[in-house]
Amino acid sequence: MAKIDTTKAAAQAVAEKLAKRNSSNTNSSASSTNSNNSTVSNNSTILTDKHIPGLLTLTPDLIPGMMSTFKPEDYRINDPLNPTETLPQASQSQLDKGMRIYESATRALKLTGAALDLTREKFTIIGKHSKAFGAGIQAATEIEKVKGNYLDYANQKEVTTQKSVVLDVSQVKTIADRNIAIHSKDELNQKLLQAQIKAEDLRLRTVESQGKLASFKAQLGDYLEVKAN
Repeated sequence: MAKIDTTKAAAQAVAEKLAKRNSSNTNSSASSTNSNNSTVSNNSTILTDKHIPGLLTLTPDLIPGMMSTFKPEDYRINDPLNPTETLPQASQSQLDKGMRIYESATRALKLTGAALDLTREKFTIIGKHSKAFGAGIQAATEIEKVKGNYLDYANQKEVTTQKSVVLDVSQVKTIADRNIAIHSKDELNQKLLQAQIKAEDLRLRTVESQGKLASFKAQLGDYLEVKAN
C-alpha cells in the first residue's frame, strides 16, 4: 500500500510541474497578446497600460495566473471513513503560521485599500480645488473687467466735466460779448449824435459867418458909394 502511495505522490508531483509549465506558457501568451496595449510589471500576472502610466489592467485571460493553486481532484475522498494519506495535509504549526501570514497579508491589503481610498479622495479634492481655483480666476477676470468699465466711466465723466466747464466759460463769454456789444453800440450812437451836434453847430456858425460877411459887404458897398459921390 505504501508503494502505491509513493507512486501516486510521484505522479502528483509530475502533474504539478506540468500545470506550472502550462500556467507559465499561458501567462507568456497573454503578455504577448496584450503587448500592443500593456506592459508587464514586476508581477508577471499583472499588466499596466502603456498609454496610461501606472494604470493597472486586467483581462479574463490573466485571471488564471492570479489565482492560488487549487486542485479539487487532490481532495477527492472515495471513502469518508478511511481517508487516504495522499490528501494534502498541513501540521498545526503550518496552520498557525499560515493563518498568521494570511491574516497579516489581509491586514496589509486592507491598509493598501485604505491608502487607495485616501488617494482617491485626495484626487477628488484636487479636482474640486482646481475647479474652485478656476472659478476664482474667472471671478478675478470679471472684477478686472468691471474695474476697466469703471475707469472708462470715470475718464468719460472727467471729459464730460471738462466740456461742461468749457461750455460755462463760453456762455459767460457770450453774455459778456453781448453786453460789450450793447455798450459799444450805445457808444457809437453817442459818438454819432455828438458828431451830428458838432456838425450842426458848425453849420450854424457857418451861416452866421456868412450873414456877417454879407452884412459887412453891404455896409462896405454903401460906404464906397457915399465916398464916390
